[in-house]
Amino acid sequence: MKKGKGICRFAHQAMGTFFELLVGGCEQSYARQASQAVFAEVDRIENLFSRFNPSSEIGQINLLRLGESLRIGFETYQCLQTAFWVQAETKGAFDINVGSLLKYKEKESSRRNKSPVDIMEQMELSPISGGFQVRVRPMKATAKTGLLDLDLGGIGKGYALDRSQEILADWEIDRALIHGGTSTALAIGAPPETDPEEQGWAVGIGGDWRCPQAPRQFHLKDRALSGSGTEVKGGHVFDPRTGRPAQGHLAAWVSHPSAAAADALSTAFMVMNTEEVKDFCDRHPEVWALVVADTKTCQVFNPKAASK
Repeated sequence: MKKGKGICRFAHQAMGTFFELLVGGCEQSYARQASQAVFAEVDRIENLFSRFNPSSEIGQINLLRLGESLRIGFETYQCLQTAFWVQAETKGAFDINVGSLLKYKEKESSRRNKSPVDIMEQMELSPISGGFQVRVRPMKATAKTGLLDLDLGGIGKGYALDRSQEILADWEIDRALIHGGTSTALAIGAPPETDPEEQGWAVGIGGDWRCPQAPRQFHLKDRALSGSGTEVKGGHVFDPRTGRPAQGHLAAWVSHPSAAAADALSTAFMVMNTEEVKDFCDRHPEVWALVVADTKTCQVFNPKAASK
């Protein structure tokens, strides 16, 4: 790889938003080739995860009947495992099957409709010879279809960033920042000629709220940062535990070594109350979090985690 000065910037539309890649310390034509490989991987992940495409792996899972199974690739298996881990650790505050719950809430007056599905009880993930498998357990149910409505919108972009990191490693690029729609960013190393006092890529933390102890800039290095809030899309985050719009926080920001985990946790922390977030962060010291309760009240957890 030929070294270069400055930062090269590339953009690509995917997953309903724009991904942007900043590459530092290498020659522009080499960086451009690497960006093409990265964005091809993002497109591939989108084709696997799109719930609007019935031929995608997630689309096929959503069509499974009780007792049926489907062979899936490593990427879907790994992303589902991460989603299940976040769901378990947040006690249901994050759920990729929330769409099934909302549909049930709309029709709950009908006695023929079964209760919403707990995917960790209903779905079975397992390695098989030469790959992986997802199976819908043959539990008692009054309906044969419509059990699942998996939506990876709260974790898929983050997972695509994690895969992009692996592509950049193959290209021996160790200074880069990539984000998906500005809501989730993943930093690799630090930008060229970094100030010794600024360890990492400077990423802004925005919002109309005014909280004195909240940082407005985050220096990201070998970690991801993801944010969720009500300012842009309003109350678009639903509490899987109630089926109603989240009431926990106005905004939540999470930093974690994994972009997929950060993406999912920022959504979960919108749902959870501040005490629940504190309990989670106490149990997971690798997680840095900022939650905004109202326009003047916020709290930062595990401040030292960001520097690790």
